[in-house]
Amino acid sequence: MALFNNFADSRIERHYVESERTARIPASRALLLIGIATFISYLTLNPLYFPSEGVVAYNIAAALFMAILASFLLLTRTRFYIEKPWIDLVLFVGLTVAMIMLIEALAAQAAITGISRFGMAIVNMGILVVFASIGFVANTRLFLFWAAGLLILYVLFLLQADRSLISKVYTFTNFSTFFVFATYVNWDIDRRARKTFTANRELDAEKQRSEELLYNVLPEHVAARIKSGETVADSFNNVSVIFVDVVGFSTLAKTMPASELVKQLNRFFLIADECADAHGIEKVKTIGDAYLAVSGGTSSEAGDALAAIAFGHALIERLEEITEAEGADVKLRVGIHTGPVVGGVVGSNRLAYDYWGDTMNIASRIEGTADHNGIAVSAATYHQTVHEVDYGPPEMMTLKGIGETEVYRVIR
Repeated sequence: MALFNNFADSRIERHYVESERTARIPASRALLLIGIATFISYLTLNPLYFPSEGVVAYNIAAALFMAILASFLLLTRTRFYIEKPWIDLVLFVGLTVAMIMLIEALAAQAAITGISRFGMAIVNMGILVVFASIGFVANTRLFLFWAAGLLILYVLFLLQADRSLISKVYTFTNFSTFFVFATYVNWDIDRRARKTFTANRELDAEKQRSEELLYNVLPEHVAARIKSGETVADSFNNVSVIFVDVVGFSTLAKTMPASELVKQLNRFFLIADECADAHGIEKVKTIGDAYLAVSGGTSSEAGDALAAIAFGHALIERLEEITEAEGADVKLRVGIHTGPVVGGVVGSNRLAYDYWGDTMNIASRIEGTADHNGIAVSAATYHQTVHEVDYGPPEMMTLKGIGETEVYRVIR
């Protein structure tokens, strides 16, 4: 076990000190209020037994002590207290001075209290050092510095006291017991607090990793809804659905080793992800060698059909650059349809935000009509983009499960 608990990283150490001092504020305030209440009770009791001059001397010392405690209490309401732990040393030096005044005031009333100056010193200094062991928060080094100074003062007091050697030895042994106990309490509280702080940091880091994984498959606001217990179901009136398919992938799969096939497919999907991010497109999922995305869904631009077409162009151009450089014969087909969809999350395992509806089916069928490295769109997408995109003439296609459908091909 280290004598002084400390984090090697100064930023972590500062964070620990500030968080611990913040967390202990309620307990520190309670301790200060107990101290103030104790002095108030004595201020009420003393006039019943002490002569007037004794009451005045005690009240002056007690007023100074309570003023420092009240200042301490007010400081706990400021950022200064949290960020400047050295203030504990200043305050307890002041309390030490006030305590010495109290001891002297009470020693003058030894005939009434039956407790000598010698006895008052050990009792009150012992109380002060135990009080300080809790009052120095996340501050073990400064506590030890203050406590060592107090111990030296007490030794000097014993040396000049008119007592026998054995009395001084026993008195010092008693006080040092207070000292050791208080030092251990302060050190152990700090040690345990640091362990808790470290555990909480690890829990926060693990939570952050878990949330990053969750947000990697779900939009952040959707994940928040699921964590709150909400059923995630949304309706969208104007979503451009994009289906991208690798032409001849089945044939390619028969001639290429599995590891190389997965490597090439992964490269295509990574490129598609980059293009999607660049054009504000929301990736939905991959289906075999197909890539499904939307524009206007839960985390993309509202019904931006132009962005969908721009994404298709960018993806085809990137793939053409690679295949030309490598001499590979890989081509894409892109189909886009715009219309209403339903989105949401179903099930409890391997969660994903998915979309359903005829718009999805139509986009999938239109993709099958596109030219190699070409983009085909529905009439709905065409009418939203006709002023910004060049199209060939309309073509009537019979799509499986859909029927007669007007299809437009984008001219590159």
